[in-house]
Amino acid sequence: MSENISRRNFLKGSLAGAATLAMAGVGLGTTAFAEEGIYTPGTYSATARGHEEVTVTMTFDANSITDVKVDVSKETPSIGGLHGDELAQMILDAQSAEIDAVATATETSIGAKKAAEACIAQAKGEAVEVAAAATEAGDYEVPAELTKEEVEASAAELWPITPEETKEYDIVVVGAGAGGVPAACWAAELGAKVALLQKEVEVVSQGNCASAIIKEKSTPAGIEKWVHHTNSLNNWRSDEKLLRAYAHNSEEALLWYWNRAGLTQETEYGDGSKIDDNARSAELLNDGNGLFAYLSTSADLTGVWQDRQDTYDYGDDHCYFMAPWIGPKPQNVGNVLKNVLNNVMAKCPDLEVFYETPGVQLVKDGDKVVGVIGKDVNGKYIQFNASKAVILATGDYMNNDPMVARWCPDTAAYDKKQYHKTGDGHVMALAAGAKMEPLGHTKMMHDFDSAQMYEEPFLYVNMNGERFTNEYTGFVYMGNVTKFQPSYKGDNVDANHPDGSKGWYCQVYDSSYEEWPAEDFVSRSYPADKMENYIPSDGEHPGVFVNLIDAHKCDTLEDLAKELDIDPETFKATVERYNELCENGEDVDFGKPSKYMKPIKQAPFWGLRKHIRVSSIDSGIMTNENAQALTADGKVIEGLYAVGNLGGPFYGGADYPFHQTGLSLGRCYTFGMIAAKHALGKME
Repeated sequence: MSENISRRNFLKGSLAGAATLAMAGVGLGTTAFAEEGIYTPGTYSATARGHEEVTVTMTFDANSITDVKVDVSKETPSIGGLHGDELAQMILDAQSAEIDAVATATETSIGAKKAAEACIAQAKGEAVEVAAAATEAGDYEVPAELTKEEVEASAAELWPITPEETKEYDIVVVGAGAGGVPAACWAAELGAKVALLQKEVEVVSQGNCASAIIKEKSTPAGIEKWVHHTNSLNNWRSDEKLLRAYAHNSEEALLWYWNRAGLTQETEYGDGSKIDDNARSAELLNDGNGLFAYLSTSADLTGVWQDRQDTYDYGDDHCYFMAPWIGPKPQNVGNVLKNVLNNVMAKCPDLEVFYETPGVQLVKDGDKVVGVIGKDVNGKYIQFNASKAVILATGDYMNNDPMVARWCPDTAAYDKKQYHKTGDGHVMALAAGAKMEPLGHTKMMHDFDSAQMYEEPFLYVNMNGERFTNEYTGFVYMGNVTKFQPSYKGDNVDANHPDGSKGWYCQVYDSSYEEWPAEDFVSRSYPADKMENYIPSDGEHPGVFVNLIDAHKCDTLEDLAKELDIDPETFKATVERYNELCENGEDVDFGKPSKYMKPIKQAPFWGLRKHIRVSSIDSGIMTNENAQALTADGKVIEGLYAVGNLGGPFYGGADYPFHQTGLSLGRCYTFGMIAAKHALGKME
């Protein structure tokens, strides 16, 4: 059997999960007695796991590959689904399966390579083992906290593995994102020899804002009130020790991040104060890369805090959080973290990064975690020993459907903002004896990328053209409200929802909004020329995610309905009823405050089609305030840490709390730092 398709290498054919092979078409056009050559002429087909599934069909003559077709129709349309023809041409040009991965479609590329290897093996008359044998009962023991389906949907491998190489480190970090990059860099700066394993081809993180509590501008009681307030918004399910750990360490973590990124134009250990000054934010260019702090949503929590649902009284105390935003979009903190990593690596040669190398299995000595086995892009297993600790920072599990169905089922019908988040760290940690947070998990679902004024309480209609809610509901809860509204197939549904997904609705208002006083807006008004940046066109759209451009402006309601893809007659009847309520000054249909009842009469008319998606699932492995993973009885698993959206219980409510912008990323940076410092005995 070819080494490339041995059982060991084929048990997992991709980074995302278990490979599956389906051999078909052997002998299409073949003769019983092939002419002498490398291959038996004919057409052969094989299917392997990419992000979802990739099928390769190859035609051979006696000595060459003459045609290649790569079917990526089941892959994510906007990622792997774009590269079928490109991968086919690469295989044909190479006359082999030994091709480089497409940078933006790593898992699809690996699936194509594996399927091509199987086609070549068939054409050579070699035996090809079907991967389904790997999932037969008895192949490996499924931990009590897991199901086989959850394991198979991840990159983790729980069967016995014999590594081909062993490397020695003090700290091994798995995952190069908002938790993993700080963990690896802090450990390296503290003198450790560090390996950073990354599943993707580069650093990956989402979002634009991370925040920290600034103790100098806060009172001790104010910080404690923040802990109490945050726990109340989390339905009293937070472990307050974790909240306090964030509150007292986040300032150090955030300023370190900004300085290592080069964004403060201060010395390496500058105080970073400029980044909290909107008037000077444009000065904070990052080494010519065009990244800057374009907005600050910092706030002093004092007196009565209030949103649309809750209030909390801080009295005379203060809790000040700093929340600068990095961009402009579509660049985000992932771009900044690349700079952080590169800058630290330039000064710390003992920090090594292994891209396209997911961690697949933890190594234990008794009850202690002493390393992790990684699997590189060629299927080679490497054991990374860790004398101090393994820090898991692999992100959440939003793309592991069985885990979503069990732990956060109310997100199942919604599209996901991220890809390849398959719960790899969760599976490895649970297999090592860790415990999952034993409650319904916290989700973050919103859309403020398809247009500005994303939470203004204009008229909201579903994709049938019907009003469906009190629009004064905050946008952070629209993911819950839209659960009961029609699904819709937009241009950017993910691979799991080809027939449509939940979370679609439209905000509708007229052009009189530019004349409204500032107090008539919940947040702020954006002028028409700014909003036109979100209208589909062939021109440039600076600061906008191109695939989310979905604002529309029309001279008639009928034309607007057609642009929004909703029924014109239903929509016009909805607007007529809404205008009647506005004129009467009382919303007897849904109870929206009269202040926000503005009739829709003045052309041109605006419609913003919104798409609520899952930004993150924010619950995971039980940890303590040092980010150490815990067993079911609360004991520390020596040598194992879990940070970012893999570690908890920091939240606990059904929905992510939005009282502090940037809390999610701030938590990731902070606990990445805490884990590294604690593992090396450097926590004060």
